[in-house]
Amino acid sequence: MTDTPPVHGYAPTAVGVALSDCTARDAETVLRVLCTAFRSDRRPTEHPDEDATVWLTTLDVSSLPAPCVTRPLSGPVTADIQGGHEALDRVRAALTKAFTVSEATAAHGDQEEELHLRLTTHH
Repeated sequence: MTDTPPVHGYAPTAVGVALSDCTARDAETVLRVLCTAFRSDRRPTEHPDEDATVWLTTLDVSSLPAPCVTRPLSGPVTADIQGGHEALDRVRAALTKAFTVSEATAAHGDQEEELHLRLTTHH
């Protein structure tokens, strides 16, 4: 992560991601896309715990996303992402290049927002 100074209690380029309602293999696919595209607290080759029900990462989106290759998902993945408006736009754009993204719900604040997304394989 970069040393971006927090603004009003948050780093404007940090995005928290929680993946759920999916298999560990599908979580690994999404995490690999995110951790290849952006700096992360996870390594792109790190394998998610098979017994987990939620997989987490924090991304630093201060630089433009790197291109990444993905594999098909076996089913939908729920992604809850939280961060600054511009930072979430970057994450959503990277996810949209790799998957079909449907926005289920959104909560908007002055400086942060939270999105509840559904990811599926491009058709």
